[in-house]
Amino acid sequence: MKNKHIAFVPYIFILIFAVILSACSSSEKEVAPQQGQVDSVQTEEAEQKEDNHESEDDLQAFLTSPTLPNDTKSFLQYPSGKFSMRNYDENQEVIEEELSQWPALAKENGEEEVKQYFGNVLALFAEDYPHPDKLVAEWKENDFGNPELEDPRLEFKENYNVEIILDASGSMAAEIGGTTMMQLAKESIEKFADSLPDEANVALRVYGYEGTGSDEDKQLSCESNKLFYEMEPYDSKKFSEALEQFQPSGWTPVAESLLKAKEDFAEYDGENNTNIIYLVSDGVETCDGDPVAAAKQLSESNITPLINVIGFNVDSEGQQQLKKVAEAANGTYATVRNMEQLQSEFDRSQEMASKWLNWKIGAESANIDQILARENSIFDYKYEWGDKSSLEIRNIDKALLYLYKTHKLSSEQYQLIKKERQARYDMANKTENRVYKDLLNMAKEDYKKMEKEINEKYKSAH
Repeated sequence: MKNKHIAFVPYIFILIFAVILSACSSSEKEVAPQQGQVDSVQTEEAEQKEDNHESEDDLQAFLTSPTLPNDTKSFLQYPSGKFSMRNYDENQEVIEEELSQWPALAKENGEEEVKQYFGNVLALFAEDYPHPDKLVAEWKENDFGNPELEDPRLEFKENYNVEIILDASGSMAAEIGGTTMMQLAKESIEKFADSLPDEANVALRVYGYEGTGSDEDKQLSCESNKLFYEMEPYDSKKFSEALEQFQPSGWTPVAESLLKAKEDFAEYDGENNTNIIYLVSDGVETCDGDPVAAAKQLSESNITPLINVIGFNVDSEGQQQLKKVAEAANGTYATVRNMEQLQSEFDRSQEMASKWLNWKIGAESANIDQILARENSIFDYKYEWGDKSSLEIRNIDKALLYLYKTHKLSSEQYQLIKKERQARYDMANKTENRVYKDLLNMAKEDYKKMEKEINEKYKSAH
């Protein structure tokens, strides 16, 4: 029995040795995955750093909006945004689709980056605030025939001629309230032409009505520039038929249309004719012309026209170019978003036409208190400003909340950007009050002094 126990001992040692070997083998097997995990973590960290670097580069490339305005001049000259004059709720889907593409601010981004980020928000929603020089230009037109003006374009002349230049590029097929912009424009133009005195002449020039927006059709479209209604008294049937001959189609040769308009007025020099031109466009020149140079050439010609430029539902880039066109022509510019606003711009010329007719038939002008009339227009100006400011701040508030809810902004950054929003709102109110008071004082002055003050206070040197 004793010998059996002794014989069993080696087996025990062998078993223990086998267990030890197994444990060592298992330990070695565990080490290998741990080493692989380390390599994986290092790779992930490197990729994360690279992603962070790319995100930072994307953010810096994104933060390129115009410098925020810091005084009255820069406030009035700040470009209007892509969604100016548009309600956030009514355009929520398209606005938030754009905002969703924005990069998020990193947690470490502070006050400076937040300020730049707000600049991008403002670049979308900044309103096209009315410039005081537009109001003074309207006063001058309202005083049509007043010898104080010393502007030969606004003197009573023997003949009164109006030409409307209409954009028929493809973008005019866009709809506002279920009706195409082209149809709205046609209705407004027809109503305006019908309101002119029987003795007045009217013409209708249209551009971009052939071809498509494709490169293959560019030349065809850019060369489509035609006088659909010759300069003559308004004939309802004939004018209506002219309006039916074109639809929105191709490109936008603004410059060529202005040069052609000069030819249209060849028989109507400014010495004996009051010549008025309305340019209605929904975008920038796309036919390689220079509309600013063309407007200047037209303005300085012997037809001495009054040129009114209307941006119809135009974007920010289009507004900036069309404003320069109006400035080069020493004319007026207005952005309109609907038929009512478009009609309002035409109505100003209709009032001038009525004064011309009264002068022509020898009637006495109505005894209107000039200063009171100007003050009323200043009140309207103030209301318009207030409406734009309210819309702008509501849109900005909703955009900021969306950016916060979609984690583009941290809680701290959201509070910082709301301070920028408040600063913008305060500046809008401050600028409004200053301009309002200045205009009330200017209303009692002569035009030369008014224009001098406006240039000094509200326009930067070029």
